[in-house]
Formats: sequence, structure tokens, C-alpha cells
Amino acid sequence: MPKARASYLGMIRLQKLAKAKAEMKLARLNEQLAAIEEENAALFKMHDDRFEGNAVIVPAHIIMKRLELNKARQAQLAESMIAQRQELLKISRTIDTLDRRLQSLGRELERFRAADEMDEYMSHLQAKHSI
Repeated sequence: MPKARASYLGMIRLQKLAKAKAEMKLARLNEQLAAIEEENAALFKMHDDRFEGNAVIVPAHIIMKRLELNKARQAQLAESMIAQRQELLKISRTIDTLDRRLQSLGRELERFRAADEMDEYMSHLQAKHSI
């Protein structure tokens, strides 16, 4: 049983590392999405500046092309984020399951120890009475 406990602890440790990795990926995806949104805001500002008579530095077709590319990239990031959240949820559930199994194993070990103590006590009592 100690091997089983060590195995559960090892699996939990590995799952927690996988969870941290998934959280880091999700954070990177969020950062990328935020950067795209920030760039889009700047592109819209450039586009608005064209109509307000300010100096035109970037042609409209380039701004629109970049906005289209950003829209496609946002869609890809959104799909990746959904998949990453699902992976994170799956890992969290696995950790919860392993924790429950580890707790169950601990209770089972306690029952075995208690049964061994009771057997030892009973054999000690029986040995006293047989003398």
C-alpha cells in the first residue's frame, strides 16, 4: 500500500505540473489576444484619423487588410483558448479524482492499521488467558 500512496502522490504531482503548464498556455493566449485588441484599437484610430483630416501615413487598404488578419487570428486564439480551458478543466478533474483516491487509500490504510492493532490486542488477551 505504501507504493500505491507514492504512486498517487507522483501522479498528483505530475498532474499539477500539467495544470501549471496549461495555465501558462492560457495566460499566453490571453496576452496574445490582448495585444491583438490593442493593435486593432490603434488601427481603428489610424483609420479615423484619415477622415478627420490628419496626416495619412498608412493607406486604408493596408489598415483593412491588417484588421482582417487580426480578426482571423482572434478566431484562432478563441478556439485555442476554448481547447486550453477544456484541457485545464480535464486536468483539474483528474487531480480531484486522484486526491479523492488518495484520501480513500489513506482511510483504508487507517482501517488496516486499526484492524492489525485489534488483532494484536486480541491475541495478547488470548495469550494471557491461556497461561
